[in-house]
Amino acid sequence: MNAPRKATTSSLAELKAQLAAALAAKAIAEAIASYQEAGYGSLVTEPLCDALANVNFSLRQVKS
Repeated sequence: MNAPRKATTSSLAELKAQLAAALAAKAIAEAIASYQEAGYGSLVTEPLCDALANVNFSLRQVKS
């Protein structure tokens, strides 16, 4: 039987950061979709797409 692993302050902070980043990615993706649905073009959505790519990159870096 494995003993439960103690959660450290840094691991909890990391989880909190990952959750915040994931929620940010979700919000940015929803904003992009909403702007596109409203008829806005790339001048509005391109910076958001860049931001989404950066957030997703950060999330992937943490997982690797």
